[in-house]
Parts: sequence; structure tokens; C-alpha cells
Amino acid sequence: MAVAFFLAVTARILFHYSTGFVIDDAFITFRYAENIALGHGFVYNLGERVLGTTTPLFTLILSLFATAGISVYKASLGVSLLCSGLTAIVVLRFAQSLRFTLWCWVPVLLFALFPRSLPMETGGMETALFTLLVTAGIYYHHRGLHFYAMAAATLASVTRPEGLWLLGLLFIWWVARKPRTLIRLIVIPITLMGPWVLFAWQYFGSPVPNSVAAKLALYSHYGTEGPLQNLSFLLGLHNPFGWVMLALAIPGTWWLFKKQNFGRLAVAWILGMIAFYSFNQSHIFLWYIVPIYPVYAVLVGACFPWLSERLAWSRGRAEVASKAALVVLTLALGLGNIMPLRYYSQYQELLEQVHQSVGYYLRAHAEEGEVVASEDIGYIGYYSGMELIDRDGLISPEVVPYNRAGDYYGVIRDFEPEWVVAARGSATSGFIDSASFLEDYQMQKSFAYPTGIDLRVYRRTVGGVDEDGKAGTGSRGGEEGSEGPVER
Repeated sequence: MAVAFFLAVTARILFHYSTGFVIDDAFITFRYAENIALGHGFVYNLGERVLGTTTPLFTLILSLFATAGISVYKASLGVSLLCSGLTAIVVLRFAQSLRFTLWCWVPVLLFALFPRSLPMETGGMETALFTLLVTAGIYYHHRGLHFYAMAAATLASVTRPEGLWLLGLLFIWWVARKPRTLIRLIVIPITLMGPWVLFAWQYFGSPVPNSVAAKLALYSHYGTEGPLQNLSFLLGLHNPFGWVMLALAIPGTWWLFKKQNFGRLAVAWILGMIAFYSFNQSHIFLWYIVPIYPVYAVLVGACFPWLSERLAWSRGRAEVASKAALVVLTLALGLGNIMPLRYYSQYQELLEQVHQSVGYYLRAHAEEGEVVASEDIGYIGYYSGMELIDRDGLISPEVVPYNRAGDYYGVIRDFEPEWVVAARGSATSGFIDSASFLEDYQMQKSFAYPTGIDLRVYRRTVGGVDEDGKAGTGSRGGEEGSEGPVER
């Protein structure tokens, strides 16, 4: 057990400290957690009760660390590492209970070194916690510990809304088999989730995160793919490794059905998650699908004992084959992590050089009480500390109708924020070249990506004069020439 824990944790530590990668959205949760710890309430902007994070449980956990004076960034990493290590132990116990015998380390290794899991489980998000809870819920179900399974699924539902799918499956499964357990099963979600639902209804007006409606509105005009493209992305079918995993999972699942009487609920959960995201009308992010991989690894790993049985290998031959499989799998996963290491290292540099720098710039130049309307608010909102109008709508419900109508300039026109952050070339920022916008806003600074796209900071002008008393000249009147200075 300790080896499985150490393997998963070590791999994630090495990956994270090689890349430094922290997902932009993680900083939204960080700011909520810090405001709770400071006594401002469960808010992003002070005084605005909007549930703009989809992970209340993770937010509350981070707030406890923040109250104790521990950095929310360090707390998020520590919690995630602990959860990933525990997930590896659950996967190992899963394989042992399903009689993988010599092959029980295959799914553990597959989970511990999986290239998609490493960045998503250490990027500051709730992914590792949610992954642990859903994996534990399915494992406890397999062992017949339905109360533990329901508890894990309930906590998963307070960590991410998708946990409700597993909770519903477990509830239907156990009530159909043991109707007399209905009352006792209901008590678990009522006890664990009921207090949060009541609080959210009273505090926010609804337990449903505002970010759900915001994303549906934001991506109603762009950013979505068709079901087949989503399916290919979710299963990694753009990569030969994804096809190999799918090919192995099919006989592995069949063997579990026939030999171990396991897999029906697990497969239903995975297929439900994949179907939901495939037909979802929102943009699909990688951290959405990573939680299926531990259970998927068990289905893939089951192919090896199936193959061993089909070929009637002796124990000696099976031992040699299992060791060889682990070596080959380690090499394949190691090579598979080379490109992600490079990609996320470069991506983090961009986040720091552009998004973080925008936040610092606003902190240095904005006056107290001024408001900024920005897209991609994670780094920018956290490091600026300003009151935000989120142009994506996650923490700003007033923006949702504008995005649904495709009127991206409307929120700027009607709310008149002192600052606007917009990316040239962004689908929601075409208004920065319009005459009406340039009459009211002057570009102050431009932060460039290597691709040539830049993130621009605009300041509102009053009667053709900006708030520093300088003549406003639209986007051509930045600090240093028509394009403004570039941060590199």
C-alpha cells in the first residue's frame, strides 16, 4: 500500500515542481477560500453573494487552512497529493479484490503515471479530491459497503455537481436490490449534503452554482465541438495510446463481468459521464474527465489476467510477463509525459508573464474601489485584488444574459467599469476595435503571447481625458506608442 501511495505522490511532486503549473480557474476558488478565512463570507467580490465556484467542499477545506495561516496554494497541493496517494491505494485494493493476482500493479501504475492526470491533479483544482471520492464510492459499492459508498458519493456531489450521477446510480442500485434500506440510505445524503443545500439556498438563493448557467451562456455561440469530437477528446483517441487503452478495456470489462461479477455500475458511471460531456453544450476541460481514469485503469488492467487465462500461462510465465508488462508500461508512460512536461512548463510561463502580470499591473495602477471587467479572471482577479465583473459570467450573474445574446460589449456599455481587460482575437472581445468602445476607453498596456495575440488593459476615459488627466486617444494612446509596451 505504501509503495502505491509513494509512487502516485512522487510522480505528481516531480511533475508539479518541474512545471509549476496552476490552472487559472484554481485562483477563483483560492479567492473564495481566503475571503471566508478573513471573515468576508463565502464571496468573491465583497458583499456579492454569488456561488461562482462549483466546488464548495474543496473551497471550505482550503478556507480552514487559510484560517490557520497556511497558503491556499500550498494547501491545495498538499490536499491533492494526499488524495492522489489514497486513490492509488484504492486502485490497488480494487485490483486485489478482483483477483488480478500478479497483474494488480498494472492499473496502479497506469493511474499513478497517467499523463492527463498529473497536471490536472496538481493544478490547484479539486480534481484529486473528487477523483478519490468517486473511486472510493465505486470500490465500497463493489465490496458491499453501501453506506460507505453513499457517503463517498455524497461528499463527491458537494465537491463537484457531477458526483450526483454516481450518487443517483448507487441509490437506485441499492434500493432496487434492498428496498428496506431506503430510509437508511436517504439519511446519508440528507446528513452530509443537507446542511450545505440549506445554507446555499439561504445564502446564495440556490445551491446550483452560477457558473453552470454562465458556461452554458458563454459557450452558446462558440467554443463547443460536436459529440464525436468530444468523444475523441474524452477518450484520447487522437493519440494511439488512447486506442490501445480502449482496445484493452473491452476484453478486460468482459472478463470482470463474467469472472468477477463486477463492472456494471462502474461502466454505467463511466458511460454516463462520457455521454454527458460528449453531448454537453459547453466547452470541455481536461479536469472534467480525469476522475474516470482510476476506474478506467481497472477495466484496462483486467485485460491482462484475462489474457493470462486465455493463453493458459503457467505461474512462472505469468510472473515474467507481468514484470515485463510493468517495465513496458513504465517506459510508455514516461515517454508519454515528456510532451506534457514541456507543454505545461511553457503554459505556466505564459500564465505568469501575461495573466499574472496583468493582475500586478492593475494592483499598481488602479484606485481603491475601481472595478475591472475581465475575461479569464483567475490569475488577474487574485493578483489584482480588485472588484471584478467577470466577462465570462462565472461570478457575475448579470453578465449571463449578455453572453447568451452574444452582446459581449453590452456589459461594458451598461456597467461602465473603470478598467477592461480583453484579448485581441478573443471571440468575446471583438468590440475593442469599435469606435464606440474607443471613445470611452484608452489602452494602457499590452501583454503579448508569443503567438502574436496580446492581452490588453484599457482604462475608462471621461470626456476624452483619462483619470490621470491625460488626453485620451483611444487604443492608439497607450503608454508607449500605438501598440503600447509589451511585457515579455
